[in-house]
Amino acid sequence: MARSHRPLFLVTACALLVPLLAGCGGATQEAAPPTATAHAAEITDDGVSVTLTVPAGWDRAGQDAPLVVRTEKPFGDPGFTANVVVTTEAPGTSTLAEQTAAAADYLAQTDDWTVDPTQPGPIELAGFPAHRFGGTRSVDGVEVSQVETIVEVATGTGTAFVFVTESYATQDTDGAAQARAVTDSLVVTPAG
Repeated sequence: MARSHRPLFLVTACALLVPLLAGCGGATQEAAPPTATAHAAEITDDGVSVTLTVPAGWDRAGQDAPLVVRTEKPFGDPGFTANVVVTTEAPGTSTLAEQTAAAADYLAQTDDWTVDPTQPGPIELAGFPAHRFGGTRSVDGVEVSQVETIVEVATGTGTAFVFVTESYATQDTDGAAQARAVTDSLVVTPAG
């Protein structure tokens, strides 16, 4: 069975977004301003529709995909902006175990990556089988926790995947709680 290299691309994209969100905290010119109330953010891509509830004080970055939402204010000095990145993979033949192994292998090769053994492993999210793992690393001198949740979605044309990456300064308990609330609000619908 041919393994897709897309999971590595998606994890790489999420890993590259983390430093871009570090320290800047401010919205890009394309981003909508943070709202005072919770609101929904949605993408439809690769055979799935994904909706998240974004908390007050968070905004959506200015692109359609991947879906990136982030807090308005960075934590600490120099500061890290808590964020959640959602990417998808089109239906195919790979399994949740294969996707998880590929993402974990990639992260294990990332500089300064330390696995967090407290992450739960196999879970259910949005009514679908999923796997959650995470770790920490340093970004611009700030210790950052990154939690990856991979969701398996059966479709009429194969198995699609939703990749949700939470990133926050390890000491930012509010950012961590808000990022997890965003992830836990996930609603996934096979498209088409």
